[in-house]
Amino acid sequence: MKCPICYGNTVGKVGNNQFYCWECYVEYSYSKGSLQIYEVSDDGFLIPVEAKEAKPIFLSNQLD
Repeated sequence: MKCPICYGNTVGKVGNNQFYCWECYVEYSYSKGSLQIYEVSDDGFLIPVEAKEAKPIFLSNQLD
């Protein structure tokens, strides 16, 4: 699986449908066909990122 933000290959699974990218340091999840993106704060809390802030924009064909 590639990261939907940076398209990097260093993605790890951290939970059920939850993934972490070691290149752009974001956590993301898929739920009901939509993508949620989070920044991880210094204290470990997840901060939601608006999809329009994520560059490049997620393309559905990047799921392979």
